[in-house]
Amino acid sequence: MFCDGVRENLRRKKAATYLLCKNISAYMESVAKHKAAWEDRTGHARQSINHDTQLLGDDIEMTVSHGVKYGRYLEKGTPPHDIHLKHKKAFMWNGLPHPIKKNPIHHPGTKPYQPLKLAAIQGKYRINNSLARLWEE
Repeated sequence: MFCDGVRENLRRKKAATYLLCKNISAYMESVAKHKAAWEDRTGHARQSINHDTQLLGDDIEMTVSHGVKYGRYLEKGTPPHDIHLKHKKAFMWNGLPHPIKKNPIHHPGTKPYQPLKLAAIQGKYRINNSLARLWEE
């Protein structure tokens, strides 16, 4: 029957769409890891970038995200701000020749790296082109 053929074709296209989205979210994870322009210290931030694709009824949800708590700061940066001592008497970190007792100290902020945004832009073009080809019949 004609209707059975149409239903089967639609079922196959939906399954292919899900697999396509799963593939593209993995591609976006790869792009985000590659485009992350910060200098790795431990490698955790880069390694923790991850993707997921879920089928929610007739909808497909794709996500690419940071897996570290400070991922939002890597993505969006931080504005200039003051850092206050809580329990110590001075600031000290590697590369600093001596402790700084001044409280607070001013931090100039950090620049945004936006690897997820760059990956999403590239993923958008890839998914638009791929879906158009898949569904054009």
